[in-house]
Amino acid sequence: MEKKVVWNNEELYGCEYLQLKEEAERVVVQSTVIYVDEEPTHVQYQVDLDTNWITRKVKLSIDKQSELELHRDGKGNWFNQDGEALDNLQGCIDIDISATPFSNSLPINRLEWTSNQKESFHMVYIDIPSLEFRKVPQTYQYLREEDGLRFFIYRCYDYKTTIAVDADGLVVDYPGVFSRRG
Repeated sequence: MEKKVVWNNEELYGCEYLQLKEEAERVVVQSTVIYVDEEPTHVQYQVDLDTNWITRKVKLSIDKQSELELHRDGKGNWFNQDGEALDNLQGCIDIDISATPFSNSLPINRLEWTSNQKESFHMVYIDIPSLEFRKVPQTYQYLREEDGLRFFIYRCYDYKTTIAVDADGLVVDYPGVFSRRG
């Protein structure tokens, strides 16, 4: 499968163009995000997943100047680009890049969901544009399917919203933050 998606960023003036390719032994996501906060910011990222949608590697670049690369060994251990262990991320399966709704697809696509099922995860939250990262708790609860979309309640700390995803688990609507074109 190959999929291309464009999202509008409704909080900041900007958009994202994402390409997703499912290959025989992995899923590769490449994306470009451009938005304006105080000044224009250009973000490029690539996420390598295994066939179960578990993050193996993430690489980000901000304005082609600042870079971050993290790797996961498949056992809950994370490492930086130099191979040094990041013990503060122990147990995280997924990443959550602040500038994209794609991150929501990771736990959604990794599980088979039933009505009212609720799951909690620890994520590697990556702040854009600082590239600072930390472990954060998040919860997803599957609500329903309606008109070909699946709806989930998403929570992180005190933040709560209901997101809609398509049959491929990619966000169609993240109210007030991201919306998909086409």
